[in-house]
Amino acid sequence: MGQNESGPKVPAYSAADPATFEISARRGMLTLSGNTVSNQHEEQLRLAVADHFPGMTVRTDFRPLGVAPSWWGQATTELVAALPAIQSPTVLLRADILRVNGVVANKAVAELQLQTLTKVLPVSAIFDVRLTSVAANTTARATCARLFTNLEPGPINFEESGTAFRASAYPVLDRIVALADACRDSTVSITGHTDSSGNEVWNQQLSLQRARAVASYLGEMGIESERMVVAGAGSSLPISTNATRFGRSLNRRIDIHMMPGRPD
Repeated sequence: MGQNESGPKVPAYSAADPATFEISARRGMLTLSGNTVSNQHEEQLRLAVADHFPGMTVRTDFRPLGVAPSWWGQATTELVAALPAIQSPTVLLRADILRVNGVVANKAVAELQLQTLTKVLPVSAIFDVRLTSVAANTTARATCARLFTNLEPGPINFEESGTAFRASAYPVLDRIVALADACRDSTVSITGHTDSSGNEVWNQQLSLQRARAVASYLGEMGIESERMVVAGAGSSLPISTNATRFGRSLNRRIDIHMMPGRPD
């Protein structure tokens, strides 16, 4: 439940402790989590969900903030209204960014709906909208096969010599999650690679651990472990020379391939 507006005073909103709001929809479940400013705000969100996502099971994790940016309530409510055209959306809203990933039949329509947020969010806010188009007149399996062929999610970067993701990895991982969730009759192959520096036994272990870290994140986001094939190749399959720093950076990678059908 949200904090009653007549209750104790709360600290003023501070950019050092930013409000956040996340939305995701998968397998008939719509999840809303993040900061709200009042009981009235939470009720507005529930009404928006009932209007725009009828029939979906709804899970909420509201965290009352009390005082937030003046536009926060309107932005979060309008964001719910802008999402029905997107399949399996994953959304992050903060004062400085709106990040949206998902699959759409009509990208122009979905982008137009999201553009309504430009009138609400600060001018300085970044719009990071990454939508994958699927053709409405083709079978789901054929569409997924085409998307898998053209899959280039981008590099998944880790902290040096470890398995912790760098911030730049999350948009890439979320694109993979959105596609894997939209194409549920598919296999996700995840293979870790290193450069040739250091001991090859360690390289093998590190490459496998990083591949498992990717699989773990996908699993946390709802992708079944039974759909994933995970491997570590160490430095055995370079795509560039290990004689230069740039070449080694290319060899340190996670290869992700998707294919129709579940693993045997």
